[in-house]
Amino acid sequence: MKRVLIFSDSHGNTNRCLDIIRSAENVSAVIHAGDCVEDAEDLSYVYPQIPVYYVKGNNDFFTNAPSHMTVIIDGVRIFISHGHEERVKYESDYRTLRLKAKEANAEMAVFGHTHISHISYDGGITMVNPGSITFGATYAVAEIEAGKINVKIEEYI
Repeated sequence: MKRVLIFSDSHGNTNRCLDIIRSAENVSAVIHAGDCVEDAEDLSYVYPQIPVYYVKGNNDFFTNAPSHMTVIIDGVRIFISHGHEERVKYESDYRTLRLKAKEANAEMAVFGHTHISHISYDGGITMVNPGSITFGATYAVAEIEAGKINVKIEEYI
C-alpha cells in the first residue's frame, strides 16, 4: 500500500506540512497542489527520500514548475492542477477539471485554489481538494493499493 499526503495552498506555512510528514507513518509520496511552490521545494529538501510532486498555483509567479502534471502511483494515474485555470471556484461540478483529468486518462484529480476540502467520485474519477493547510488547516491522505484509492480529509491540530 502507498500512503500519499496531499497539501495545497500552504502560502509559506511549511511547518504544518513538516509536522504532518514527521508524524505520519509510511509516507510514500507527497503531492502539493500549488500556492507556494517554495514550500513544496522545502519539503523535498527536508525529505529527499520521499517523492514530492507539485504544480504552481495562481500565486506562484517566478517558478518553472508546471501548471499541471500527471503521475502514476501504484498503478493509479493522478492528474494534479492548482485548479484556477480550470475555474474550480466557478464550476461547482468541476467539469473543466474533470475533462482535463479524463484527457490525461487519470483515475484521480488533485486540485486546490478554493481553500475548501472536497472529495467526490464522478465519471470514474476521484476528485480531491485537500483544502488549505494554512487557511482551514486541512489536508488529505490517499491510500492506494492495487489500483484502488481510499482518500480522507484530515485536520491539522
